Amino acid sequence: MIWRKIEKIPFENVDKCLKHLRSKAVCSEWIENIFKNKKKISYKNYKNIEIHRINVKKLGFKKPTTLKKIYSKFGSKYQTIPPELSLYLRLIYKNQPTGEWLRIAVNFKSMVDTDGVPHLPKLGRALGKNFIETYWSYPGAIFHPHNDFLVMKK
Repeated sequence: MIWRKIEKIPFENVDKCLKHLRSKAVCSEWIENIFKNKKKISYKNYKNIEIHRINVKKLGFKKPTTLKKIYSKFGSKYQTIPPELSLYLRLIYKNQPTGEWLRIAVNFKSMVDTDGVPHLPKLGRALGKNFIETYWSYPGAIFHPHNDFLVMKK
């Protein structure tokens, strides 16, 4: 089922989106660090994108499992999301329930901070604010059956 459909992103590039995002949400230091060298990435080719929300349990996992195994279940139906789309997803998910955290499936090593640590973005709502933060992204990272991920339809 489609979680959100992006017809067109109204920002020229990551820099303009990030500047707007800072006024609407709390951006973690890791998000800032990772995207500081990606500010020129253009959004012009991102059109008519279907974002789906999938649950780890519905992928067939009954116990905590690794990110590598979760990604392997995407098969021919889903794919990871380009990291730069995570910024725009935070902007369009305005009414997120308090306490909910959605992980965004991105390719391994596509979001690496200046310390060399790979991350995946997550959207959250707490303390009356919307957040975009990160979680470690490596094949052995553990996720639980109740965790949800955002992915793209292939």
